[in-house]
Amino acid sequence: MGRRVLRIVLLFASAAVTVAIFAVAPTTFRNLLVFGTFDTAGAPPRVEYCGRTYYPADQPQTETLAQVDAFLDRGGQRGLTQVDTAPSGRPIVTNVMPAQIRARYHTNVCTMVVWVETGSNAYVGYSLSGGP
Repeated sequence: MGRRVLRIVLLFASAAVTVAIFAVAPTTFRNLLVFGTFDTAGAPPRVEYCGRTYYPADQPQTETLAQVDAFLDRGGQRGLTQVDTAPSGRPIVTNVMPAQIRARYHTNVCTMVVWVETGSNAYVGYSLSGGP
């Protein structure tokens, strides 16, 4: 009787571990592939978006939303769209180039810069790696 109970307990324990692994593993591996990290704190080392890779500067500077808007305004752009969520749970935002503009310039680049929100009114910019 005792061995039977032990087997049942071990079966349930192993089932719980298996379910936990399959529930967590997809997110963990996606974080590694898309952001280059398992870490869920702070800004990731890279961002994959729209088939392209974006990296922060060697010495990333935190910007306010007003500074990000001023940067976009200098290029004649307006508005940000959330395109993903960082491992930390914070939004990743950018000004997405409309399809008709991409067609006009014969490019498949969706944007040149993405920003990861790192705190209240704090954003770190990531630039496109490589060329169009």
